[in-house]
Amino acid sequence: MQQHIFLENYEDDDVCSFDSTMFKVGRLRQVMNSAISLQLESALEEAFKTQGLQINTTKYDTQLRCRVEQKWLGSGIGCETLKIGGKGWQKGKVKIRVSVEFCPDEPELKETPENNESEASQPESPLDDLRRQFLNQENSPS
Repeated sequence: MQQHIFLENYEDDDVCSFDSTMFKVGRLRQVMNSAISLQLESALEEAFKTQGLQINTTKYDTQLRCRVEQKWLGSGIGCETLKIGGKGWQKGKVKIRVSVEFCPDEPELKETPENNESEASQPESPLDDLRRQFLNQENSPS
């Protein structure tokens, strides 16, 4: 199962453009994973401490015979929950998952007989030109 979900309907070679900055979705995923793994984890731990919630994020690993750090955004933090009307304490882990979505300004058109043209008559995607440009840049000698 994925730890974080970033633009799940897009491939790594698809392209994002933010005004004058353009890059592949795969690169965006790399940067987001790095930022979340390093900075958000620390920010969470600091926020809990500031609010007086002292949560032990280390546990003893019997196989490794040492203490290991548990991660909110990775393996999860071991805990127990007690539900009202439940059958007692239930052991498990709390994990934080991050999701990044693209929400188009205009919804996609639904397929109807009027706008359902054959694939052969469809114009080339604007991404095809961008992909060719990226491939040329990556393959050209520096």
